Amino acid sequence: SEKRFELLSGEYEREQEALEESIAKAQAELDAFEADTTRVDQFLALTKKYTDFSVLTTPMIYEFVDKILAHAPDRSTGDRTQEVDIYLKFIGKFDVPLPEPTAEELAEMEKQRKQRAYYRERSCSATTKMRNRDKENEKNLRSISEESGRTEGEELQRAPRLRFCMYQTVCP
Repeated sequence: SEKRFELLSGEYEREQEALEESIAKAQAELDAFEADTTRVDQFLALTKKYTDFSVLTTPMIYEFVDKILAHAPDRSTGDRTQEVDIYLKFIGKFDVPLPEPTAEELAEMEKQRKQRAYYRERSCSATTKMRNRDKENEKNLRSISEESGRTEGEELQRAPRLRFCMYQTVCP
């Protein structure tokens, strides 16, 4: 029966270790719950202090707000948006629930998105045209300087007049 004793003893020790781990985990959860309860009680006491007020004052805000984190602005959608995190005393980060947009708001947002895309495309198109004109003007300036036998510096002095002429159908 020595084998049986060792077998039962081993099982008992494993069960004892598992129970000790379970107790430690439950104690940690209980401590966290008690800490949360204490913080909630402190926050509720603070809110009861300011249940009846007509003007929001700076000292009131200082009593409620622990810190405010403003993140870098984001312009990836075309609009400038900036995330702001507000941390209240005793409860931590406070997330403001966002209301669901109405059908009219969704339609307006889609209209603005299309307008931004249109103007962005238009701007890119105009910039590309100007770059192409500048490249063409440089080619024309080089060919004129080669034909006239003048140095590039002499042609650059005449360049503003020539560039103006390139946009006209007939040069003076």
